[in-house]
Amino acid sequence: MRRPLLVLGCFLAIALSTAFVPQIPAQTPNPNPVIGTWKLNAEKSSYSPGLPPPKGTGAVRQYAAGVDGSIVAITFNIDVNGLPSLGAISAANYDGREYVQHTVATLATSLGAHIAPRISRTISYTPKDPYTVQIVQKQDGKVVGSSTRTISRDGKTLTDRSDYTDTAGNQVRNVLVVRETVIDSSSRTRLAN
Repeated sequence: MRRPLLVLGCFLAIALSTAFVPQIPAQTPNPNPVIGTWKLNAEKSSYSPGLPPPKGTGAVRQYAAGVDGSIVAITFNIDVNGLPSLGAISAANYDGREYVQHTVATLATSLGAHIAPRISRTISYTPKDPYTVQIVQKQDGKVVGSSTRTISRDGKTLTDRSDYTDTAGNQVRNVLVVRETVIDSSSRTRLAN
């Protein structure tokens, strides 16, 4: 008879002790401001050397949060007929380390081989502040692209400033201006696997 009373007393003590503890709402981490779908504004962008892309072409970027904290980045180029083609795809943490970046060629090789071939193209993201990240792209260990991406404080404009020497020895100084495009309400949600 004493044992059931002891168990009941323990349950009652636990219930009363938790009833008077203030409940603290769970903190939802602020989403990375890059999460969403972005469309190039070619008229506000500048290209050096060279001309801007032909009229009617463009680019779309989509960024999504992985459950592990990584950011999945997919870029598409849009031709004059409005048809998309894959520019690049990567999944990386914003920690300055190098992660694999796929282009159509490396993705085709990887999928065709059904094994993990050596991928010699990488990308790294080093945060400078909550709105700015330094991006370095390498091919076979050599820098082939470097840019600083900044998101406006209102979260509606992404500016990507490139300043590097390409493989032909040309100094590249492009400024791409990209506007956020809301496709649906799920564009800012986490990927679930």
